[in-house]
Amino acid sequence: MTKRVYTVRMAWLFRFALCGLFLCAGAASSAAQSIVVLVNDDPITTYDVAQRQRFLALTSGLGDKMKARLSSEGTKEQFKAFMMKERPTTKEEAQELQKKFVAQLQQDVIASSSGSLRKEAIDQLIDERLMLQAAKDQKITVSDDEVNQLLMRMAEGGQRKLGLDEFLGQFSSQGVNPATLKSRLRAQTAWRQVIRRVYGSRVQSSVATVEGMTDADSSVIVDVRVVSLAMPAKSEQKLVAQRLLDAEAVRKRFTSCDKIADAVKGVESVSVKTLTASKISDFRGDVKAALLKAQPGQMTPPVIGGAAVESHALCAKKATVAAGKAGDDKKAAAAPDKTQEEFALYSKRHLKDLKDQARLDYPKNG
Repeated sequence: MTKRVYTVRMAWLFRFALCGLFLCAGAASSAAQSIVVLVNDDPITTYDVAQRQRFLALTSGLGDKMKARLSSEGTKEQFKAFMMKERPTTKEEAQELQKKFVAQLQQDVIASSSGSLRKEAIDQLIDERLMLQAAKDQKITVSDDEVNQLLMRMAEGGQRKLGLDEFLGQFSSQGVNPATLKSRLRAQTAWRQVIRRVYGSRVQSSVATVEGMTDADSSVIVDVRVVSLAMPAKSEQKLVAQRLLDAEAVRKRFTSCDKIADAVKGVESVSVKTLTASKISDFRGDVKAALLKAQPGQMTPPVIGGAAVESHALCAKKATVAAGKAGDDKKAAAAPDKTQEEFALYSKRHLKDLKDQARLDYPKNG
């Protein structure tokens, strides 16, 4: 093979490879689809997973790794040896060999990357299916116009402002269907609305408490009894509601920490844990807010915590430091961050609960 022919073919290789990390596998992945997992009977297909893998590769730096690999002297020598061995006689043969060579490079780069892109892709898609199902239950919809507005902000937010078509074209040129990005944005937007609707009042109450806290409040020490009513990992809403009613019944019977055994008597799958000299800051936001409002001898309203419904009986409460204006100013300044922290907490917990209750079926051919 002459130097000129090698140089030309190497140029073809670079143009082909840099047009998209997974583009050469696009036709094969979309030609035949099968179901990888059913999320409450909502299918995720091999095409969905392949598209999400490409998206993750594009946004996680694998594209840069691919470019670096292609630019290396070692790769150039490997390609030269490969073409010399195969000795293509036509342009079409050379192009097919280039695709084969790049495909192997892609597999090597992906294999060397940390973690499993396929597992991450499937996990993301399952979460998003659950988010959209929860939104549907709450009668929450996200319109195409809302999604396009989000995309426009993304397109205009870079160093070089792009139009929507140009922005989406960048994904298309990399073998990523724009629908993949749109569906992810739709799920995330709908999910934020779900969390606001379900937990918004609790977050506002917690943040209001934080804004009004003094240094004395922030260093409160409490003795509590945590009453937990266990639930199966995949509980139906009816059982969750019944456990909440059971917890409210315990709360009504509660008179003091010394007599807590009487309050939980006869309740199935209940446990009581004693916490002494605990800092108020160690409790999660909604529990912390409730304990700050409560007086010794009272029990907080029940909340869902993972695979249990919990209430906290306040036995004793005391402050260890004096209040100060500087501390109050810091609490007020931290309120916006607190809101985000609370929403993130509720989002993670609610999604975990949905996943615990979801029916996930993995067909053998997936």
